[in-house]
Amino acid sequence: VISTFARHYKSGEPMKKSAVKALCDSKKIFAASDMQQQVFFSMLDQVYHGQHPLQGSTTELMASLQKQYYSIDYVQDTAWHLRFGHLVGYGARYYAYLVSKAVAAQLWHTCFKADPFSREMGTRYREEMLAHGGEKHPLKLVEAMLGEKPTVENMVEALIVDLDESTQSLNQDMVDALIVDLDEYSVTQPAVMVKAVIADGGGHGGGFDWRSE
Repeated sequence: VISTFARHYKSGEPMKKSAVKALCDSKKIFAASDMQQQVFFSMLDQVYHGQHPLQGSTTELMASLQKQYYSIDYVQDTAWHLRFGHLVGYGARYYAYLVSKAVAAQLWHTCFKADPFSREMGTRYREEMLAHGGEKHPLKLVEAMLGEKPTVENMVEALIVDLDESTQSLNQDMVDALIVDLDEYSVTQPAVMVKAVIADGGGHGGGFDWRSE
C-alpha cells in the first residue's frame, strides 16, 4: 500500500521496494517481546487498581508480575514503574492497547488482507465505523464491520496470527540473506543447509518459536 503514495519530496520517485520492505520488517522485529511487555503492563495496571490494600509494596508486586508475565527479569533495586505515568492516568484501562491492536488485526484479516484496495470494504468501513463518530458504542461499530460480535477468544487468536505471520516473514528473510552469503562463499547447497539448521533450531531442536521468548 505504501508504495502507491510514498514518493521522494523532490524527485517524485516512488519508494524503492527494498526500502518499503525494510520499513515493514522493522515493525515486526521483537514483536513477541513487545506483546509480552504489553501483557505485563496490562496485568500490573489491573493489580495496582484492583486490590486495596495492596498485598505488598508496588515494587514487590511489580517484580513478581514481571517474572510471571515477561521474559526479562526484574533488576533488583530499580523502580521504573514510579515513572510510568500510564499506571496512574489510565486507571486499570491500559489493556486498551492490546484490545485496539487485536481489533485492528481482526479488521485487517477479515476485511482487507485479501484486497487492501477493495472499494466495497472501504465503503463499508466508512459507513459502519467512521460515519458515526462518537454516536455509537465502539463494540457495536466493530461488530457491524466484522459481521460478528468480537470475543476474547477471537481477539487473542488475531494477535497470535499476527505474531506468527511476523515470525514467518522474518525467518524467511533470514533464510534468503544467509543463502546469498553462503552462495558467495561457494557453499554446496546453501538453501538446503540453512533451512535445515533453522528448522532444527540451530541444533537444539524445535526451530524458532516466538512463544518461547
